[in-house]
Amino acid sequence: MYEISDWCKRLDEECIGLDDGENQHICDDRIGRCLEKFYSGRHKDFFFQLALRSIKIFKLDCSSLHQDTTTITFSGKYESWSALEMATYGHNKDHRPDLKQIVLGMTVTRDGAVPLHHKVYSGNQTDDTLHLRNFQKIRNLVQKSDFIYVADSKLATYQNLTGIHSFGGYFISVMPRTWGEDGEFREKIKNGDISWRFLLRKKDSEKEETYFFARGEFHAKGFKVIWIKSSSKATIDTQTRIEKCRRALNDLNALSIKLNKRGLNERSKIKAQIEKILKTHQCQELVEFTLKASREYRRTYCRQGRPGPGNRAQISWKNVFSLSFGINEEKIKRESLCDGVFPLITNVRDKGPKEILELYKYQPFLEKRHSQIKTWQKITPVLLKKDIRVIAYVHMHVLALTISTLIERTIRQSMKKNDLENLPLYPEGHPCSCPTFYDLERLFRDVEKYEVQKGDEVILFPAELRPLQKQILGLLGIPISAYQ
Repeated sequence: MYEISDWCKRLDEECIGLDDGENQHICDDRIGRCLEKFYSGRHKDFFFQLALRSIKIFKLDCSSLHQDTTTITFSGKYESWSALEMATYGHNKDHRPDLKQIVLGMTVTRDGAVPLHHKVYSGNQTDDTLHLRNFQKIRNLVQKSDFIYVADSKLATYQNLTGIHSFGGYFISVMPRTWGEDGEFREKIKNGDISWRFLLRKKDSEKEETYFFARGEFHAKGFKVIWIKSSSKATIDTQTRIEKCRRALNDLNALSIKLNKRGLNERSKIKAQIEKILKTHQCQELVEFTLKASREYRRTYCRQGRPGPGNRAQISWKNVFSLSFGINEEKIKRESLCDGVFPLITNVRDKGPKEILELYKYQPFLEKRHSQIKTWQKITPVLLKKDIRVIAYVHMHVLALTISTLIERTIRQSMKKNDLENLPLYPEGHPCSCPTFYDLERLFRDVEKYEVQKGDEVILFPAELRPLQKQILGLLGIPISAYQ
């Protein structure tokens, strides 16, 4: 924000909607006051109308919508915060629980991951309590209820699922591990009572991923459950279990060195520390241990000096503990049978397991949008003091994200329409099959035009565009004269 005036000086005033000489009046304080007015005004109506026009002009497919939240972390002091969207402590997805945060919820289309709806929440907002209200707002936006609402396991509460179902909507989510049906099914896998059938295979330049689904009909809370087994998730689960066991063994080894000292000289205290370590690393059943005690005797003489025939001795003893531990191979083998398994719960009846899985697997594209705000758009650090300006600043980032996603969607559709597999957008002309907004921004970064004033005469040197830049403008439907 402090660099806004310097940034504007390099831009053509006419291209950003300003009259001659107006860019010198733009400064961080003026922008801050505009953010404050935007927040105090009808900013919700603005984004509502923006979503409606995006759907109409770009013909967005709203049959499947994906929702997720992220945290925006603040490193400054905001003690006098008065906005409704409170910056406070909560479960930080940036792994900084020591800092305050706000929560940004976003809903995007499966058609290009274009943001249709977003809302800023307090930093301690939990995901499971916002989905039903979010579904109702999207329902009012798209003027229908029969779209598919996709979210992570926080959606899968009985209240949320029955609420969406009662409105005539559809949902896809991951059934939580805390449900009893999850444990029962995994026991069947370990006992060899489940058979798997090939479902889907995906290939890319780096890896190949194979999916299977469990035969039979499964239900939970009255809704259909599809059990999926992923080869890549199985590899991740195996590596995660190995790492958890390694850390647990290291901590147990460090604990064994400290035995028989203050605080670790009683069986109950030692056992409590061992159980705490195993619970921390979630290895209660994977690591087995044995705690042994032996007596250590000590002879103490009643008088000082060299022991003689008349110097009687008192014999005392104490327990000396030793700890042995190791991996429970049998438990590891049984646990590995469930590697890569996850359940999808849904009320969609007219789609098979393959279509349900493909709908859910679009969720990472939404997570990429959250990453885009934090990396390319650099939403942090937030160098603003007033809380309402901070929230308005977050809204502006979502607006910028919406514009960039529409640009990405347009050029990718144009490439498909013109049978273009890739464009030489990467450095050194390397091919790019899925152009992003920032690939295009880098391509047009050096476009400049010059005006030379000689007395009363102004000589204009228009911008010279390279063939690739002209091709991109043609794919986006932008006239070349806009840059010249």
